[in-house]
Amino acid sequence: MNAEKSPGRRLECARKLKNIGVEYYMECVMAKQQGRPLAWITSGFPVELVYAMDVIPFYPENYGTLCGSRKVSGELCQMAEARGYSQDLCSYARCTLGSMYENAGPLNGLPAPDMILTARNICHTVIKWWEAVARYYNCPLFVLDTPFVQGGLTGHQVRYVREQIMEMIGFLERHTGREFNMDRFMEVIGRSNQGTALWREIQLLRKASPCPVSALDMFTCMFPIVTLRGTAACVDFYREMRDELADRVARGVGVLEEDRYRLMWDNIAIWYNFQFYDYIHSRGGVFVGETYTSAWGVYQFDQSGSGDLFDSLVRSYSMALLNIDLDLRFGQMADMIREYGVEGLILHSNRSCKTYSLGQLGLARRVQNELGVPVLIIEADMTDPRAFAEGPTRTRVDAFLELLSERKAR
Repeated sequence: MNAEKSPGRRLECARKLKNIGVEYYMECVMAKQQGRPLAWITSGFPVELVYAMDVIPFYPENYGTLCGSRKVSGELCQMAEARGYSQDLCSYARCTLGSMYENAGPLNGLPAPDMILTARNICHTVIKWWEAVARYYNCPLFVLDTPFVQGGLTGHQVRYVREQIMEMIGFLERHTGREFNMDRFMEVIGRSNQGTALWREIQLLRKASPCPVSALDMFTCMFPIVTLRGTAACVDFYREMRDELADRVARGVGVLEEDRYRLMWDNIAIWYNFQFYDYIHSRGGVFVGETYTSAWGVYQFDQSGSGDLFDSLVRSYSMALLNIDLDLRFGQMADMIREYGVEGLILHSNRSCKTYSLGQLGLARRVQNELGVPVLIIEADMTDPRAFAEGPTRTRVDAFLELLSERKAR
């Protein structure tokens, strides 16, 4: 196929991500030599406070995506299983544990943490996972408890989490030997707000037809919004990405020449098999939105001075996608389907991420019955290739796209 056509145009700015990633991981590996503390941190933890204390955050979940894309995740998972960890556990956890115990993986072993930071707003697996890591490295652990949001966030929940935020600042001060600096924190918050605002702009540009960016680039380009949120590098990259997409929209340039099928993706990417998405592109399907990538645009903090910065921090992190009930999740999904002209929804029933996957059958029924949008559920795993049957899955995709074609022909 012509490189400028199907299976999909890639972004020019995405080429810079390799260097950004290398610099980030080198900083993590070199933290000890530079005399900077390193924290292992979960993706739902308020990283703005970590950067404000000049602590380097290392994300084992993101490391799992790296292992998947390098196609070593299956081997690392089996190393963890040989240590007695069940294959039913999160494959991100198994990748990390296998790499940790066997000193293996893309970084030739993981950088040892000075502290472990986690939050319950993405899943409960991270608590036991982080406890195992804390025991192995004999380092302090802080768990931020964010109660599940049913219907809406209550004042009691806000106060409860806010008190823990204050406690966590004290924890960081004790284990870094540094005092919390509000001016420094405000600088980081400002950059975080800029980065997430740009990420939302990028998402909105995907309403255009033809859609200017693929799920492949969105999955890849979410690296800075996860690991570098609050840094200048994050803002600079997304400003360039936004400008490239705006130019594409202005010129009518899309991932494909035409959006034959405008699709939406639910759940984490299949990191070890991006060819699966290329296959969908080759059939004329374009993902115009993903619940996974859009979830990183929710973080927005009050810098006005008239509101409460810490309350806004609590609200943003408490309302993470996997910490809210199915009615709220459906509302967000329905808004995206309507606004982006979604014609078909593909739900990734992810063997590893039970929190994300449980409830998908109910969401599928509501999308079909209330919105009239066809739904396909596929079974796979985000980083364990043993859970993905590519041939049968492609057959099901073919049938699904044929159904969409028949609907459009009526």
